[in-house]
This record gives sequence, structure tokens and C-alpha cells, in this order.
Amino acid sequence: MIDSSWRTGTALIGLAAILLAGGCGGSAENGGVVPGVTADELVIGTSAAFTGHASFLGTQFLKGHQAYFEDVNTAGGIHGRKIRVIALDDGYDPPRTVANTKQLIEQNQVFMLFGYTGTPTSVRIIEPVHAAGIPTFGFFTGAEALRTPFRPMMFHVRDSYYAEVEAAVAYFVDHLGFKRISVVYQDDPFGSAILRGVQLALQKRNVGLVTAAPIQRGSLEVESAVEPVMGLDAQVVIMAGTYGPLARLVRTCNDRGFYPYFHTVSFVGSEAFARELVEVSKVDPTYFGRVTVTQVVPSPRSEGFPAVKEFRDSFSRHYPDDSVNYVALEGYLNARVLVHGLERAGPDLTRPRFIEALEGIAGLDVGLEEPISYGIHDRLGLEKIFLSRVSGEGVFQTFEP
Repeated sequence: MIDSSWRTGTALIGLAAILLAGGCGGSAENGGVVPGVTADELVIGTSAAFTGHASFLGTQFLKGHQAYFEDVNTAGGIHGRKIRVIALDDGYDPPRTVANTKQLIEQNQVFMLFGYTGTPTSVRIIEPVHAAGIPTFGFFTGAEALRTPFRPMMFHVRDSYYAEVEAAVAYFVDHLGFKRISVVYQDDPFGSAILRGVQLALQKRNVGLVTAAPIQRGSLEVESAVEPVMGLDAQVVIMAGTYGPLARLVRTCNDRGFYPYFHTVSFVGSEAFARELVEVSKVDPTYFGRVTVTQVVPSPRSEGFPAVKEFRDSFSRHYPDDSVNYVALEGYLNARVLVHGLERAGPDLTRPRFIEALEGIAGLDVGLEEPISYGIHDRLGLEKIFLSRVSGEGVFQTFEP
């Protein structure tokens, strides 16, 4: 379950959505009380962007995992415990993420953290998470900083941004034969991660980066990035940012008669990006095929994966007014893996037992034809990337090169 103020779309998910966690403790942990665990309830916490320019991402990611949690709760929960989510809005603002995390750990005393969204926000919780020894699972970011060096409290389901960028560069350089690659990147840890990934992928192929132009997080001003990529005649522009400014960048370049391939990674939120391209920026449909996104999950409209069919059924029942989308599908799959780990941990739940249970997952089939495994020194989960591009209907569809 989740607090009703979020369900009805209240903008201030933060303090208004808090279900105070006094008395959340239940089973014993190191001779004391396990935070967030009672005989009939398991409380987990999340901080994400439910308002602002990245709100589609935080909202849909939460709805995806909440759909699965509600199905689990209806079936009796996990060892008799219903899952309750405390969701705090950070607006994709790192200081608010830190404050929310402190509140979830210290005041709400959640058992674990789950479903954080974005790189600049998520990297700011590395220190408090490890200081508190609280398990954190299923980020909506592929940031390398959350993976390297080894972060024992942080478990991932999706593949990394480096893997996404490697797949993109392989497509454009190895498959299509392009050599002139530029990067337009959000000037923060997310953008820097994508830029570094592109540089590494190009170095492997002895190809130089044409140019790299920063844009400001949260701003729609992209003019400063247009001139460098146009002036050096890039064949491909790999972008790192949110859906609004990236769609504007594509349209601005096209308006000036510049039609390279544009690519970005899964964080963009493909449905929101497509909507911005089609309805807001009104990009000429003739060039839709030149806009691509790497995905870490299959198309939510795919018929080839059992998990995707189950997601569509669950999501449409719980959120009939929402369209299925890549972000919600990823949230649903993350919840599925999380629940499996909680079930493995057994009825006498503690944080160490939960971590041990996750480490014991090997070859887990989640219905994607790609098994998930963790280990004592492995927190990485799936290793699978899909390519997608805008179809004539204005939606991103996966394709084989």
C-alpha cells in the first residue's frame, strides 16, 4: 500500500505523504528491533522526483513497482507482511534527496530504501546509506559511481550507463560506420557519466570525440550546445538530460537544417520524450527514425516476454488512466526481484538476512529470457541492452540493428 495523498496526485508527496513509523519495529536484529518490520507489515522508503521536470520518471517508476506490491499484498503479502511504501518527493534536487533519506532512516525508520531516481540525487545518498547500514535496492539510474567501487549496501537490477553507451557506440560506429560523434550532456554527475562512457567506448575503437557541450540541469536553454555540434558537423549527437531540453535540442537543430542521428539513454523516459518530440517540439516525423534510445528493459508493448504481459495486465488494472511505458515496466521488474529476495530471507526478517538472501540469488528467471544473479561481491543484476527508435506512430519501439 501507499499513502492516499500520493495516489490522488497531491503535488507535495513529501511531508504530506508521511505515515509516521513510530512502532514500526518487529523482529529482532542484533538483540534489538528491526526498523520497519512488524508481524503484519514491512515498511520501505523511497525518494524520487514526483514534481518538476523529471516527474514523469519518478511517478511512473513508483507506479510500476507499486502495481506489483499491491498484487503481492492482495495475495497475502510476504510471510504474512503487507508492503507499505513511504514515498517522498525530491523534485530531482540532490539536497532534498539527502534530507528525505535522513528522514526515512531516522524518523520513519524504514526497513530499506528502494526505487531512487536519477544520478545527481542517488550519488548523494552513498555515504548516509552505508553509514546507516541500510539495504538500498533498484535504482532508476545506471551511474557507475553507484557500482564502482563496490557498494555492499546497493543492489541494482538494470544494466549500467556505460553498457548503454557502449551499445549505442557499437551501433553507430561499428554497424553504421559513423566516425563523427558529439555529446551534449547535462552538467552534473549524470551527464558526466554519459560523457565518460562515450569517451571510453570511442577510445576502444580509436575514434576521437568531435565535441562535448554542456547544458544546465533543469533548464530548457539549449542554444549554447547547438552551435558546437552544428559547427563541427557531427553525424551523431549522444545526449544526456531530461526529456524536455533534449526534445528542444532535436527541434532546434532540425529548424536550422541540421539532421544528425540523436541518441540518449533510458533515463530520459521514452514516452515523455516521444510526447515532447511529437506534441511540444513538433519534430518532423520524417526524421523520427534518426532519434534513438537505449533501453534496459524490452518494449512494454512486446509480446515476446512473459513478464511484460504480466506487467501490462497488472498496470492497466491499478492505473487504467496511464499508458504502459518503459519506466513503469522497469519499476515493476525491480519490485519483482525485490520480493523474491524478501521471500528468500524468510519470516524472521533482518537486514543481514535480507542481504544474504539477495546474494544467494542465482539464475533467477523474471520472465525476460535474461536471468538475474547476485553474489557476495556482485550487486549488478541484469546485463542486457535494447535499442529503440521513434516509430511513425510517435512511440519508441525496440529494433535489431
